[in-house]
Amino acid sequence: MTDTIHRNFKTVADAESARAALLDAGFHGSAVQLNLHTASATDTSTNAVNNIFDSLTPDDADNTDHGKARPAALLSVDVDTDVHREQANTILLRYGGVEA
Repeated sequence: MTDTIHRNFKTVADAESARAALLDAGFHGSAVQLNLHTASATDTSTNAVNNIFDSLTPDDADNTDHGKARPAALLSVDVDTDVHREQANTILLRYGGVEA
């Protein structure tokens, strides 16, 4: 039974390198999908709320003022066996993939 592994990457380059490594390892191109994350556009209301919350929170002393880094790309791999799952997971981890 086919299952799909999804991993996020901090950079598009890391995701592309992982994809190339999967293809080199024998995974079919149709089984490996690379999707880029796009930043959502913010509207005036969202910016206003963010500014209010920013003004209510402390400064950089506790490192909480900075948002969590968003992943740049999602790589999905279709696997048929546990051996392929483990092989794909090893490759994805090598390039910095984290569970989606």
